[in-house]
Amino acid sequence: MTYREGLQAAIYGALPPPLGPKLHDEGLLGRGRPLKLFVYSRILGLDYVPEEKGFRASGELTLYFASALEEVVQAFGEGIWAKGGLEVHGLFLRLIGLEVEPIAPQSPVTVEALAPITVYRTEGKRTLFFNPLNREFSLLLEANLNRKAEALGLEKGSLRVQPLGFHPRRKRLERYKGTWVEGWMGRYRLEGDAHLLRLALVSGLGSKNSQGFGFVREVGG
Repeated sequence: MTYREGLQAAIYGALPPPLGPKLHDEGLLGRGRPLKLFVYSRILGLDYVPEEKGFRASGELTLYFASALEEVVQAFGEGIWAKGGLEVHGLFLRLIGLEVEPIAPQSPVTVEALAPITVYRTEGKRTLFFNPLNREFSLLLEANLNRKAEALGLEKGSLRVQPLGFHPRRKRLERYKGTWVEGWMGRYRLEGDAHLLRLALVSGLGSKNSQGFGFVREVGG
């Protein structure tokens, strides 16, 4: 089990039944391709040590979690509070505190990816990943958010995503259940309808959000 798979298992483990198992097995909303509508960051404060092929903590750790569904946010908070923390890969991370950040973005907004943003299209047996300089990157991010909006009963809207200071070093290749996934870190300027901007912050940008991809946090206008 990889770090990412272990963190995802810990997230689901913090959600009490029947919500946790239902989210894992079925999703909650969406036709044909059910949506989970939650997203989370990497565990911030962990440093990868190549020679040990593992991670080392440097002080307190931080995990961001968000969902477009209030019941999921509340259940996750209550779950980790009741357990006193999260168990990731057999290591218990003790809870020190919980904080709620207000989300009321105004266009344009600058965000930072705290988990890689993955954007792709499947053609037959091929999976084509797109980088932030490709026109498809912004278009597919907009389409993804509009699918989430539709599932929530919201109107479709427009979104434009512009990378700030693009560099190839921001590319991440991460393995999830035997499959390699390409994603991108970095900062981005988002411009568009307010409800899509909010959805980007509470449900993630791009695909595979419930697997720990696409969490972004507002860092300025």
